[in-house]
Amino acid sequence: MRLFLKGNNMYQVYNDNKRLLGEFIPNCAGFNIKSLNLPAAWEYIYQNRDILMKVDQYGPVYAQNNPPADIMLFKRESGQRFSNWLVWIKKNEEAPFNNYFRPQINGADSGIEPENLSISFLPEKAVYEFTYNGLKLKTELAIPLHGKEIAMKLSVTNTEKNTAHLQLKPFLVPYCNEAMLAPWDKNEWYLRSGFGNEADKGVFWTELLNPSGDKSKRRTMVMFTDGEGLKNTELSLEKFVGNGSVYCPEFAVSGELRIPADRTNGYGEYMDDAQIYACPPVYAMEYEWNLDAGETKTLTQVLSMPSNREDGSMASKEDAFKSLQWFSEEQFGAKVAEVKAFYDDICSVNTVKTPDEMFNYYMNYWVPIQMNWVASLDRGWPSGMRGTRDSANDYSALIYTDLKSCREVLLTLLSCQRTDGWFLRQYSAAGRKGKHDERPYVDGGVAVLEFFYKYVTYSGDTSVIEEKLPWLDSDTESTVWEHMIAAMDYYLAPENIGEHGLCKIRGGDWLDSVNGAGLEGRGESVMVTCQTINALGYMAELCEAFGKNTEKIAAYNAFIPQFKESLRESAVNKKGYYNSVFNDDGKWLFSDCDPDGEERPYGPSNWYAVISGTAKKEELDKVFAVKDMLKSEFGYRLFYPPLGAKPIAKVGRTASGDVPAFMGENGNNYNHGSQGFLARALGRAGKGDDLFEVIKWMLPCYQDKHPTSAVMTAPYAIINCWQELPSFRHRGMLTFLTGTVAMCVRAAYEWLCGVDYTSGGVTVEPSMPEAWNEMSFSIKYQGKTLDISYKRKGESSLTVNGEEISISAPTQNRYNGYYFISSDKLCKEKNLIEVSL
Repeated sequence: MRLFLKGNNMYQVYNDNKRLLGEFIPNCAGFNIKSLNLPAAWEYIYQNRDILMKVDQYGPVYAQNNPPADIMLFKRESGQRFSNWLVWIKKNEEAPFNNYFRPQINGADSGIEPENLSISFLPEKAVYEFTYNGLKLKTELAIPLHGKEIAMKLSVTNTEKNTAHLQLKPFLVPYCNEAMLAPWDKNEWYLRSGFGNEADKGVFWTELLNPSGDKSKRRTMVMFTDGEGLKNTELSLEKFVGNGSVYCPEFAVSGELRIPADRTNGYGEYMDDAQIYACPPVYAMEYEWNLDAGETKTLTQVLSMPSNREDGSMASKEDAFKSLQWFSEEQFGAKVAEVKAFYDDICSVNTVKTPDEMFNYYMNYWVPIQMNWVASLDRGWPSGMRGTRDSANDYSALIYTDLKSCREVLLTLLSCQRTDGWFLRQYSAAGRKGKHDERPYVDGGVAVLEFFYKYVTYSGDTSVIEEKLPWLDSDTESTVWEHMIAAMDYYLAPENIGEHGLCKIRGGDWLDSVNGAGLEGRGESVMVTCQTINALGYMAELCEAFGKNTEKIAAYNAFIPQFKESLRESAVNKKGYYNSVFNDDGKWLFSDCDPDGEERPYGPSNWYAVISGTAKKEELDKVFAVKDMLKSEFGYRLFYPPLGAKPIAKVGRTASGDVPAFMGENGNNYNHGSQGFLARALGRAGKGDDLFEVIKWMLPCYQDKHPTSAVMTAPYAIINCWQELPSFRHRGMLTFLTGTVAMCVRAAYEWLCGVDYTSGGVTVEPSMPEAWNEMSFSIKYQGKTLDISYKRKGESSLTVNGEEISISAPTQNRYNGYYFISSDKLCKEKNLIEVSL
């Protein structure tokens, strides 16, 4: 039985045995976990662009400096379930337990749970609470709005009548290095750690040194911990673990730590008996507390990464000591309140209201906050690189809440562009001089062109086009506009257009796993060609609007029908839908008859045929027939059947036979491309009922579509894909690490509500489900507020502040009429737009 009940103004999630697992917290992107026995790790993110911390029901998972590019402060290793930063607690002579209650000392009863368990993931902090063995525990984890600090506050209350003697042993295992080291490397080889006393606190620190002597890569990590009751410490992880394990170190649960905590040395002063170098470090502490009946005591620890001095030496005492503010109860509360106010603001900037209450709640709170996280997570591979296409996709939706970051990323992207217009598959988040991924994928440029168009039209920031930037392969500086012209012209160069008049695929397009179809220079991509059609429209419009390169307008506009005709002539198969890839062997893939004999429709090439206006209106039924062919019990597949049963040459890894069926993209519901692109196509075609149904499949919160008992992942976490693997059918893969988050933003704002932007103003073309009589949308646009109401009245009209706007006829990439609101029709502040349907 699968239950998803509403009670006490909260949405509650149960397992098949009617056990309450957790509940959504109203009026914020918050979730309260009620059981530790969850089917998988339920993760949540805390980040401020300076530092990122991932947590789950077992406590902190990892922390990264300057995400997604810089070092990890601490992290769980692959397969490690429990945290490397926790506090072991022993009351009197009873068995110890820790402040996250997992792992258990006694593995024979590993599923035991404490009383009154409550784990609250709130935008401003994580709170872990439970009662056990006469003690009430509350652990709070928080980061500031700006800065590289993580605060942990553990409060323990004695709920019994007698005094309790407690021994607390907090520990953190520092990693303090790049996330991905060479196979022969060990992170501890470059670390030097020490311990001392400062400001009535214990202080640990670690210096990350650089074997190449590169001062810019040196780092300093600092942890302050309460001094009251602190007896002993340990810096050697090996000595601390003893005969135990990292999960349950021997000296965390028994015995005394070896280094006295009362020191004469301070921060940065190394002493022979209180330092460790080139061996695994630990920040371990031993406290003795006596708690009277009803008494509460609090342990505070703050981990930070202050900047090194200009000469590369470890961070100054002044900078290191800034984190001491967290030890003040007043300052702790103020910092948390500041973060809460920030997220409250993000979630109130733009709001959607429909007859579906869950959709409203999830779209107005959970989607904006996950969009904010994605900006720091990228795709979660902490390699120091960002995908060009991924960044462009994500920041095309982040424009609605963080234009400053969008501008910065746009400029970084363009500085990593080659002079012929081509973009890297992945670029260094540190910029053009960093380490890049130069595999010859070709879809990065069309993604950047769309991002650029969306940024300048929504923000109105035309000054950006005059910014000057170097190139990946040249220090010569050119304007942003010149970079964009080069990006566009790359796809029009004769050497990049194949025998069918389509764009060459070379090393790959959006579907990463088709990475061998065009390496010899013959293969072509239907999807990239459709994306190029869109980009040509964007650039032709901007050339005219900016009065730049106006000589190119005619050429750009001429290429649009040429590409469309080439697609219709060569890529449409006998069934009436679009094939996807023509390979170096001269074979069509994802077609009505693939080289392995299978009919294998592929969603994105068909959805982009609609998005680009390539498919004629009378052909839409045949194209959308692919939707029905790809329908599964989990939503819509990317393609079907899976590849690999009979390997196909010159396709890539997905058709090699080495990628199992239903792994990742291979025949699964791959959320971004399966449902995100489909939603965009349905919005373009004005199919509101189908659009909203697809949006619901895209979201994790509808238990009738993605029940927690099957998907296992958190019901609030947007998923990369749902897989059909043996023993785990419908299991979710990779929370938050997906372009789907941006698709959710755009699906609500641009395709459902139908609000988009051009160089001259706003367009409105809603796709409201037939069963709805009304909805509303409020959005900020260039300093103005647009309050838009939609009502079904049986006739179409639109008024702006009382003035009626005539409907415009369909254009070359639209199938239906739309409304254009010129910028001069909008008031400086509030604007009331009424849409009748």
